[in-house]
Amino acid sequence: MVDGGPGSAQAICPERIASREAIQGRGPLGQVREVDLVRLVPGPQRAGSRRPGEGRTWFLDAARLLALPADPDEGAQEALQGSTYGLGQAIGAALSRTHSSDTLLVGLSRSAVHDGGAGALDALGGAAAAMDLLAGRSLGLVLADDIALGGMNGAGAALADVTSLGPPQAQELDRRACAAATEVVNTTGTIRKSSSGGRRTLPVVSALDGAQMSSASAAADSGGMGRLGTSVWGTGAAGGGAMALRALGAWARPGARVMAEILGLPDAVLGQDLVVTASGELYDVLADSIVGVVGQHAASQALPCALVCGRCATTRGELASAGISTSYSVQEPHSVESWDAGSPDALEARLTDLGARLAQTWSH
Repeated sequence: MVDGGPGSAQAICPERIASREAIQGRGPLGQVREVDLVRLVPGPQRAGSRRPGEGRTWFLDAARLLALPADPDEGAQEALQGSTYGLGQAIGAALSRTHSSDTLLVGLSRSAVHDGGAGALDALGGAAAAMDLLAGRSLGLVLADDIALGGMNGAGAALADVTSLGPPQAQELDRRACAAATEVVNTTGTIRKSSSGGRRTLPVVSALDGAQMSSASAAADSGGMGRLGTSVWGTGAAGGGAMALRALGAWARPGARVMAEILGLPDAVLGQDLVVTASGELYDVLADSIVGVVGQHAASQALPCALVCGRCATTRGELASAGISTSYSVQEPHSVESWDAGSPDALEARLTDLGARLAQTWSH
């Protein structure tokens, strides 16, 4: 399972791909990067799942363009000098390959870039041109990270944790990003009023827009443009690019839920004996996380679900309420050494031992 983060297109099996191509776009600092654009094979149609005349579905692995670097100093450079321009480039190129009845799904995640989506808007030709480009189209954001753009727990404040920037620098960048994103919202609102006599033009949605989501994300979704602000769910992905795109008319959904539909998870669990999900480190189980979504699908079929993780600091009660029957940790309780310490070969050996234990427990 993936959640729309960098490399999610690689998890889609060949049988579900009608075509794949690489689209080039600028990285945060102007370097050339490539992202996958995948046209999906139509899945089995459930009753009421598709509307008459609904077109094809595409997935753009845009999260790779603005992926958060592992080096905090590199992250600081991207935060200070980076731009989301490449995101707008890639979306524009992808839309040029689609028809008006198609759905383009765009994977987005956390980024060190923090310009409020100003760069992406420039690449799309400004607010008016971007709204014309999206008119009558279904553009969906598949959010691997549902953090808000601003606020004490927003993406801007988090820059001090994921980069080498200090809190004052992060606060100033956040102020600028929130101002830029708010300006996009105000501008698009003015354009809508002037072009429709005060009647709001709703974005086009697709069958995937109805994918099950938590009440928190549903309440804050882009179905109500008047509520779109810097503290709203999911506006902080791609450095605020998510907020700018939603102001233009895109809809947004939790990434794990949309990817579960793309990957066919509801059908894949049918008739199985055991479902296995995994996480690096787990401190709580969010309803819209990969573990939460997989656990819910397993529970819907009354199937046992085993969690494999590097370190699990979650209570058995919370795991059980999320549909997780049991958990297996690479790191032993009270161990001083981190679960991922040592060489890749050492980690592989620990995982192999854990897998053997899991197989012995659950095999017939």
